[in-house]
Amino acid sequence: MAQLSAEERIARVEQAPIEVQTMVAKAFLRDDIDDESVQYLFNTDTLEELNDNEVEQDIEHVDAEEPEGIGATGFTMRTSKPSGNKNFITTGAGGWNTCIKGYPTDPNANVLANCVGYASGRFNEIINIARDKGGCTYTTLNCNAVGFKERAEAAGLQTGSVPRRGAIGCMGGGSGAGHVFIVERVDSNNQIYTSESGYGSTAFWNQTRNNSNGRWGMSSSYYFRCFIYLPDDVQKAIDGGSPAPTPTPTPGPSSKYNIGDKVVINGALYTSSDAASPAGSVSNRVTNITRKNPGSAHPYNTTGDLGWMDESSISPYNEPAPAPAPTGLQVGDRVKIIGTGNGSSYGDSNTAYGIGWERQILRIWDGRPCPYQVGNNTGTTGFYPASSLQKL
Repeated sequence: MAQLSAEERIARVEQAPIEVQTMVAKAFLRDDIDDESVQYLFNTDTLEELNDNEVEQDIEHVDAEEPEGIGATGFTMRTSKPSGNKNFITTGAGGWNTCIKGYPTDPNANVLANCVGYASGRFNEIINIARDKGGCTYTTLNCNAVGFKERAEAAGLQTGSVPRRGAIGCMGGGSGAGHVFIVERVDSNNQIYTSESGYGSTAFWNQTRNNSNGRWGMSSSYYFRCFIYLPDDVQKAIDGGSPAPTPTPTPGPSSKYNIGDKVVINGALYTSSDAASPAGSVSNRVTNITRKNPGSAHPYNTTGDLGWMDESSISPYNEPAPAPAPTGLQVGDRVKIIGTGNGSSYGDSNTAYGIGWERQILRIWDGRPCPYQVGNNTGTTGFYPASSLQKL
């Protein structure tokens, strides 16, 4: 099965009875099959599934037909479904687009309906108009939407968190395939006007997207990855002779903590120290400051490159008060475990159980929350406070 071409796999799915197509498609998309060209044929990107119904955003021009001559010169916002445009027709049908056919397949733009086919085609259309050329410049933007970031960066394109005109917005999540769209207009750092398509549903629509939920108005099953920017010369051409200005981020406080400090973090995480919107969050995470970028919007990062964060999301870590010095128990004593302990004498690991077991005190770690190391000749059962042990 792994040796079949993408076209052959798609044909196999389409030939299967409708009630088992989902199962067949998933079999072709297992992690052990190296083929990102096969899209999630069981996925449907409906407007209702894509969008958060609690975020205000206008949807317009659903499957609007293209007027003759659109996009002939300069940058014109696309507000209608393309027709007979090679940027939106597969290479196998005489076009320039390297993505698979959409579903349902539009007869005049056969990569639709599909967010990947549309975004790749529109991105290429903007480049071709700006450079007065044909063909496909970025042929590898033909994988599942979630993988666009890595494909784009490998092709030399820049990515970031601030929207720009003509950029591809890349989202992860959903069914796993993600979603991509094109930024047609930037109203502010947190409001954009897009053009999009959805696999298994709608071939084309425009939408005002607000970033009030950190996901550019998309539902909670999605997460924001990045914006993929046009090449510099194209960006300059469509922005009227000068590149779109990158807003200067407001510096956040950065004097309270230093590299090496042990801290607790609660709050938003950002992909860069100057990102405009968060990519995730964390709660009650004990870690250490490993990087610091004073003068940036989110100046701190921690162990494992967890993400950049604001000073307001950080609090000092306070060591637990040491347990009172134990009395009456000594190394070698036989004890019965009558309460829970921990996997560490500091009490910061997993809970240790063993209630009812009879064991021996192997070592005493004075001054720590769980000072009694308890076990037998096969190893350590756990570390316990005095209240969890009964001397035999």
